[in-house]
Amino acid sequence: TLKNGMRVFLMEDHELPLIQVQARIRTGSWYEPADKVGLASIMGGVQRSSGTATMPADRMDEVLALRAASVETGVGSDSGFASMDCLKQDFDEVFKIFADVLRNPAFPEDRIQVEKGQVTTGIARRNDDPGSIAEREFGALMYGKDSPLAREPEYATVAAITRQDLVDFHGRFYHPNNVYLGVVGDFAPAEMKKKIETVLGAWPP
Repeated sequence: TLKNGMRVFLMEDHELPLIQVQARIRTGSWYEPADKVGLASIMGGVQRSSGTATMPADRMDEVLALRAASVETGVGSDSGFASMDCLKQDFDEVFKIFADVLRNPAFPEDRIQVEKGQVTTGIARRNDDPGSIAEREFGALMYGKDSPLAREPEYATVAAITRQDLVDFHGRFYHPNNVYLGVVGDFAPAEMKKKIETVLGAWPP
């Protein structure tokens, strides 16, 4: 556990010169307001696609593509995640990008509108699959349609979501003492711990 409360799990695997990182954040769609259902998933999608204050999204995509690396984010019902995959030789650079995305997403309005459009497209098509209908109705019957465990995004709830809502949701949950960080790959644990502390140790709880 780092001094700022982040819990870190390290597992060596020297079979290939690769390193994978996964952060799990204690958050989820269960915590979004009833009149803004869809907020969590939109925030999780835009968090990566929006870039950061120091690196615009297009530049980030270019840097990662040149290194065959990836950084991804998302939020489900009961947790959020941020992940990265890279070659060992590129870890230091990619991990800084990963940490910047985790801490400082830019949330530009145009990217938010794209993400909201994808959610509304999903609403329009959600009755195309009988399985998804059954799952949705089962949740409403089991928990009640107004329960956070059964709520579904609607056109009105998505339209009500603003950029400030994303900023506030991120600010509420994304703190180091609310994060579990797992690292797997070709590294020495003592050295990896120092790198994590250097990049994320100053993140205030």
